[in-house]
Amino acid sequence: MKIVIYGASGHGKVVADVVSAMAEMELVGFVDDYVVKRRKSVGRFPVLGGEEALSEILRKGIEGAVVAIGRNDVRLKKADMLERMGFKLVTAIHPSAVLAGDVQIGDGTVIMAGVVVNASARIGCHVILNTSATVDHDCILEDGCHLSPGVHLAGHVSIGKGSHVGIGTCVIQNVTIGEWSIVGAGAVVIRNVASGKTVVGNPARELCKHA
Repeated sequence: MKIVIYGASGHGKVVADVVSAMAEMELVGFVDDYVVKRRKSVGRFPVLGGEEALSEILRKGIEGAVVAIGRNDVRLKKADMLERMGFKLVTAIHPSAVLAGDVQIGDGTVIMAGVVVNASARIGCHVILNTSATVDHDCILEDGCHLSPGVHLAGHVSIGKGSHVGIGTCVIQNVTIGEWSIVGAGAVVIRNVASGKTVVGNPARELCKHA
């Protein structure tokens, strides 16, 4: 399948590497509203234009797309736009990732090199499992969440829609992290995190807001 990547940042470069490693995918180029104003290519792939170029890309028979935007809310909005236009949001999985046979993965999710997902885990749509993250048995990751590089989830962890778990974080078993929450880099999460909260530290605690 011929595909485009929406987003040509550093994250987009990594997604391009994942897609290029998949035999069934042919990456045609990037779409990016800002990069196109500064340069014509990213690595060996062209920047085809911004959002205004999408209709023409679709008319040329390029129907596959991946959204490579790290910010979770923007990624979900762009994915929704592409789907409404008629693009198929594809799942990109690096060949070095190790996935149990019964893992469920939604459309538009990207799984980077070195990721391990164990038995009966359920991964939603437009999720990012970044480099060397591990997801143990029976975890549930809702749409649009992002596990940064080196995150480790024990069994039966639930991550809510749109939440971001920072690099190097560890989450013990049976913990729930609510929707649109942020877990700071290197945190150790040993208790539930309510929706919309930011937690940091070891053990992870809610970040206090000062006047």
